[in-house]
Amino acid sequence: MAYSRILIASGSSLLALGLSMAAAPAAAQDTPPEARNDNRGIDIVVTAQKREQQLVDVPISIAALGAEQLENNQIAELRDFVGQVPNLFVNNFNGRSDTVRLFIRGIGQNDVTLTQDPSVALYVDGVYVGTTVGGGFETEDLERIEVLRGPQGTLYGRNATGGAVNIISNKPQLGQFQAKGSIGYGNYDARRAVLTLNAPIGDIAAVRVSGLRSKRDGLYENTGLGADFARQNRTALRGAVRVQPSERFTFDYAFDYSRNRDTGTLTVPTEGAPLSVPLAAPFPIPGTFGLATGITRLVNTFAGPVPFEGGRPDSATALRPVIAGDGKVYGHTLTLEWEANDNLTVRSITGHRRINNIQHADNLPSHEARIITSVLTSSIPTLPAGTVLDVIGPNGVAATTDDTRFRSTSQELQLLGTTGFMAGSLDYVLGGYYYEDSATLDIIGGAIGSGPLVLQNLTTVDNKSYAAYSEVTARPGADEKLSITLGARYSHDRRKATRINERSFSFAALGGFTAQDCAFFARTFQALGQTCAPTGVVQAASYARSFNNFSPSLTVAYKPNDDLNLYAKYARGYKSGGTSQRSANPLNFAVGFDPEKVDSYEAGIKGKAFDRNFLYSIAAFYMTLDNYQASLQTGATAGDRDFKPIDGNEIYGIEFDLAGRLTDELSVGLSGALLRATFGERSATVLLDTGQTQVQDFIGEQTSAPKASGNVYLDYNRLIGDAWALGFHANVSYQSSIETSSNVLDNRTIGPKVLVDGSIELTRLLAQDREVSLRLWGKNIFDREYETVTYGSFAFTGATTVSEFGDPRTYGLTLSFEY
Repeated sequence: MAYSRILIASGSSLLALGLSMAAAPAAAQDTPPEARNDNRGIDIVVTAQKREQQLVDVPISIAALGAEQLENNQIAELRDFVGQVPNLFVNNFNGRSDTVRLFIRGIGQNDVTLTQDPSVALYVDGVYVGTTVGGGFETEDLERIEVLRGPQGTLYGRNATGGAVNIISNKPQLGQFQAKGSIGYGNYDARRAVLTLNAPIGDIAAVRVSGLRSKRDGLYENTGLGADFARQNRTALRGAVRVQPSERFTFDYAFDYSRNRDTGTLTVPTEGAPLSVPLAAPFPIPGTFGLATGITRLVNTFAGPVPFEGGRPDSATALRPVIAGDGKVYGHTLTLEWEANDNLTVRSITGHRRINNIQHADNLPSHEARIITSVLTSSIPTLPAGTVLDVIGPNGVAATTDDTRFRSTSQELQLLGTTGFMAGSLDYVLGGYYYEDSATLDIIGGAIGSGPLVLQNLTTVDNKSYAAYSEVTARPGADEKLSITLGARYSHDRRKATRINERSFSFAALGGFTAQDCAFFARTFQALGQTCAPTGVVQAASYARSFNNFSPSLTVAYKPNDDLNLYAKYARGYKSGGTSQRSANPLNFAVGFDPEKVDSYEAGIKGKAFDRNFLYSIAAFYMTLDNYQASLQTGATAGDRDFKPIDGNEIYGIEFDLAGRLTDELSVGLSGALLRATFGERSATVLLDTGQTQVQDFIGEQTSAPKASGNVYLDYNRLIGDAWALGFHANVSYQSSIETSSNVLDNRTIGPKVLVDGSIELTRLLAQDREVSLRLWGKNIFDREYETVTYGSFAFTGATTVSEFGDPRTYGLTLSFEY
């Protein structure tokens, strides 16, 4: 097919380019050889394949950001990766400050629930983070962050169909005392302080402790009730101990803790106009019938059909108090490593993570509205017909409070070795893996009208996963230029969930309506052209399924010299099946959905050029994705959703990275990606909460998949005399438009954006590697107005498009020291 021809042509071009570079002599330079290692872009060490390797030697499309680059670009959390890595798309989930969604090559988690796993695997110091809830934590004292693009099924297992992100912290250093820290102040009254201490304990042990405290006023003023929108209040701590009683045994333990008490960002209508339609169903006296508070169809009467202005506002009016969430994340990591001999290493990684998270969602907080009651024949007390009620809920549509409790435990055992093979060598990684998690989610909420909040959803989750894997790299020749890598992983997953769904803004009471319910809501169902069948009482639904998967990989690489690596790779990725905690129909919840699978073909070149002053990589890829888990609305409101598999999807594109030093003082980097991700199906039949079926149309392309993205940075550092240094850092990123929903009716387009960040730093150099520096920094310097989330789920209120926006321009001063 055409896509295969494109891939073959791209791979042939890459091979020809690589061979020409291998034949070309290195450019002459006057820089002495020992100075070349100063280039941050050349000697990058990564652990993407479970062992330390030079970036150029790893046959994977990787973006690696070291500590200096993270600091220069002011990257403190995953959300700060916006625009930093081509083909990596990052945003939060619908007004929640605690949740970050990651998409690589267009593959990611388009809804955030405990019963569906992510598509991009997140690892913190080798431990898998099993949920995106609580992912908005800040980090400190990092060594580097690695972004692995493409499926990583062999070594990283399930839920890495899009790729993986490795967060690697600095380890305690034996035999030396270190202290470094910073304190900063910025606009919006932003304050941030970080302190890290490293202390030796005798000759065989060391401890490393770091702490972070940051606060910021809201980015959007709340002229109504409660706190401002997008306010931050964060604390993070990390402590690590390293014990090395011999050269061959290392004990590493680390504990991390973070607490975020942020308010949600602002969600506003950006297109459409308010409707002037009375409520299409009876409305009881607020608080007298909790289930009815919003089960009726939500059609509001507004004061005049004035079109929404659109754009990023400076303020909004909350109709009930805006409350900060409270998210706590705890992590324990124990890593034991024993070098049995020069050719065999045994490693054990034990992890435990816990999340306690309370978040208050606020949809359309400034969407001011009134409703008009209608006549109701029932024994339940109601307001007189024609009564006008001002909206006094947290918002004009619905408000919820989510209480999530999540625990996970993992154990991984690895054998890493090297042995002779024919005239060359053979490297191998053998591993066994166990993972379990359990979680509960309580959602309470209310909709139009006052009265107490009521139970909407109670979900419990219990999952277990087992895996065994191996990856063997054979270099048969004496020159070891050719290598062949075979990998395989077998996984077994067991997933269980129960749920009571009594959403006060939905027509679907789990288990069905009673006869009394049907009588009460008769006019509502009649207005919708639906039939209410009395099927019982509200009861729990359950889900239990098991999945088995075999994911192989094959890589052929050729290194004509130490500065060039050509590779071709096949890999399979697997994302576990599950169910939807938002499902409006208990049958849908019980059945769930099947695993997501991707087959990837990739060809690439990596190398060093211009006398090893530049590091470059180019990769072309073609992927087929089956059972893509698309989130579709299956109930009366946007909150009632199920996952429908989409087969036959195709994803292909090119990625490149270039980094190096033009002079001793000037370093540059350029990276970019072209991506095309299309759906293989254009419609699907779904089962609604009413028991009826409906055909829903898909858009033609994958969501969160920009067709073009790129990044360029410039670092200039100059010594001023013997005691001072001046640094200038600039970063420009581009991302083309993206689609936001698989469903034609819900989908909206987020336009392209260009963001510019930068900083100027003055450093006082002291004796013995001590220094003090002052940095003036800015992010989104030109105050670009751009959307991060947009959707059409509230079109029934007249708001045909609802959006959230990225941060406006922020800037500040940071004073730091290193001792």
